[in-house]
Amino acid sequence: MNLEKANMLENLSNLSFDWKYVWINIVIFAIAYFIGSINLAIILSKKRGKDLRKVGSGNAGATNAMRNFGIKFGAVVFIFDIFKAYISIMIVFSIKTWLNDVFILPIIAGAGALVGHIFPIFFKLKGGKGVACLFGIVLAFDLMIFTIFVMIYIALILITKYVSLSSALSALVVPYLGFIPIIYSQSFISFMQRNTPYPSHAIIIVICAILIILKHVPNYVRIINKQESKINFYTNYNDLKSK
Repeated sequence: MNLEKANMLENLSNLSFDWKYVWINIVIFAIAYFIGSINLAIILSKKRGKDLRKVGSGNAGATNAMRNFGIKFGAVVFIFDIFKAYISIMIVFSIKTWLNDVFILPIIAGAGALVGHIFPIFFKLKGGKGVACLFGIVLAFDLMIFTIFVMIYIALILITKYVSLSSALSALVVPYLGFIPIIYSQSFISFMQRNTPYPSHAIIIVICAILIILKHVPNYVRIINKQESKINFYTNYNDLKSK
């Protein structure tokens, strides 16, 4: 069985991307971009009489949503942002499986959703920072790496008390695990890599992570200037629960 998996990986590694199929991945990216541009945080905050981009940190993401509208509001936004990337990928994966097309890259749909979330066409290109979408992408990519991602993210928040720094450091470390060859061995927890050239998906995820790291530059500046908000779990929980 191990020899069979090794042979599969070798075949995928030797498979060159056929550039005549690039158009279908561009179409997939574009459709997912419009899906990603649906920013629930902005939509719901406006229904409450505020634009999330004009309060708190000005970021249209789950953390700012939670700080300004409460835990339940932030949780709904976070889950929505995860699944708009995850579901986009799974739809494309289903199509790829049906067509048996090696050159359709499902993770490109997650990248499109992430870019749409950060630069939403429906909201003047001003959205969130894409961290929740990256969670959705990694969840679709490989369950083991997703678990590591969550554990590192939570540990960093507990240690640093900075959500922004934890997000950036997690994005800096975790995506590179996708280059480990065994991930492309097509186990049941990494089914997304079936019939996909190695390491195309890993490269896409790293590009997404770099974008997230760059989006957090203002946060790094605020951390250096000691202006970035920290999480005080006891105080924040009581305050957020009351909203």
